Amino acid sequence: MKRSLLLYILFLLTILKGLSQTSPPNKISFDGYYRTLADTLNPFSYYLRFYADGTVIGYSTAGNPKNLVAWFNKDHKSPLKGQWVLKDSTLSFSLKGNEGTVVYDGVFFHDNRMLFTVKSLINKYEGKEEYFFLKMEGLK
Repeated sequence: MKRSLLLYILFLLTILKGLSQTSPPNKISFDGYYRTLADTLNPFSYYLRFYADGTVIGYSTAGNPKNLVAWFNKDHKSPLKGQWVLKDSTLSFSLKGNEGTVVYDGVFFHDNRMLFTVKSLINKYEGKEEYFFLKMEGLK
């Protein structure tokens, strides 16, 4: 059912893209993070950071997003790392670390939002995750 919904969304986006001649091109932002929203049941947010060279990094924390600025970059050893591919509205990548791999397949929206089907090969988690952009000053 969840997979069918994602396929329906992808199909609908493809149709809408063809109908709309005024939509801006898909452009991932590199001056901040994409993050999930924490809630009362799960205080952790997951963060993704994208680079123009195709690198993507990810990290999970319950801390303040501003605390990531000093070290959350592709040269640091902590974040999971991978290479992203964006074709039209479809965004995919795998993040790898010492513990294993997490696979992301989803859609990038014009409002700088992302919706993924996520599969962890580490703990067998499978689910949908929505990411929102958060601009951050002082990134390295």
